[in-house]
Amino acid sequence: MFELLTILFEQGYSREGVLGLFRFIDWIMVLPEELVRSFKQEVRSYEEARRMRYVTSVERLAKKEKTREHIIKILPTRFEVVPEAIVDGVNVINEPSLLENLFTSAITIGSLEEFQHLLN
Repeated sequence: MFELLTILFEQGYSREGVLGLFRFIDWIMVLPEELVRSFKQEVRSYEEARRMRYVTSVERLAKKEKTREHIIKILPTRFEVVPEAIVDGVNVINEPSLLENLFTSAITIGSLEEFQHLLN
């Protein structure tokens, strides 16, 4: 039954459509409880794996670049003139979590001096 489920999803059937079919199968065919439990576990694992899409290195790089661009656009919008040292400091950061924190800080921080302190 699990193979049928994966084939239906790969063919583009909706979750609701697949569930409807399995309700019908369940109505006409009774499975032993052990098989039902095993099937449910396989379905959970399959759905979880489908949600966790692999992110390629190119996509990760693009995300970092976009975050940098956003930081560099937000700061002048909030504080008008941004020193080149701050722009250079943002451009050398490669850690995605640090860039995300700086992005949030660029929106909420009180001054450029505080932002510069975060970079150091």
